[in-house]
Amino acid sequence: MASTSPATFGLLGLLAARPWTGYELTRQVQRSLRFAWPTSEGHLYREQKRLVELGWATVEQEPVGRRTRRRYTITAAGRIALKEWQATPPQEPQLHVEGVLRVFLGDHASPEELAASMRTTGSQAGQMLDELHRYVAEYLADGGPLDMLERGLGGPRERLEFRGRPMFPERLHAVALAIDVLTRLLATVEAWFDETADVVEQWQSTSGSDSTAGTRERLERIASRRGG
Repeated sequence: MASTSPATFGLLGLLAARPWTGYELTRQVQRSLRFAWPTSEGHLYREQKRLVELGWATVEQEPVGRRTRRRYTITAAGRIALKEWQATPPQEPQLHVEGVLRVFLGDHASPEELAASMRTTGSQAGQMLDELHRYVAEYLADGGPLDMLERGLGGPRERLEFRGRPMFPERLHAVALAIDVLTRLLATVEAWFDETADVVEQWQSTSGSDSTAGTRERLERIASRRGG
């Protein structure tokens, strides 16, 4: 049997809402799931084929002018697999933040280089926050998915569009939970990198002998957050 990954089940979860073309699946992942589980476009297309190999999705060729496109539909076995996956323990959290890696190896950079890298990471986190807040504004807009949910409109049997895209009001409660934790994490990343870059800029160098001021205080502050 073909191996699986969280990306496999991310695509499977999207297919549980409706059939998608391969292109639509990839765009949807890049719009939403990339905040929680980033992956390359090539990997996403491989995962679509993997779903078919596993028997969790079917694929049909649809004519589009002189060309065709693949449309994927979840199978009964795919829905069972999705439910079984939800009942298993998740992997430990994985933080893929290059800015943290740059900090971890910060003694190999100058204070100016390290501070600039940190400010870039803070800015990127802020941009991601802005994007998520735009989604929230769309969800709250008149005629948007929350309005649909509260009025009992939309859903699998009456799929409606808003601003040119299909909406999934029946999923909004779960989406809101994910956006809640993501915005909290990103706000912490943005604030920490911006504030700490100011500290690093004051260092004479990034060597241990020249940048120890405040290290004991920082470590003790960290320990106190968990009662250490």
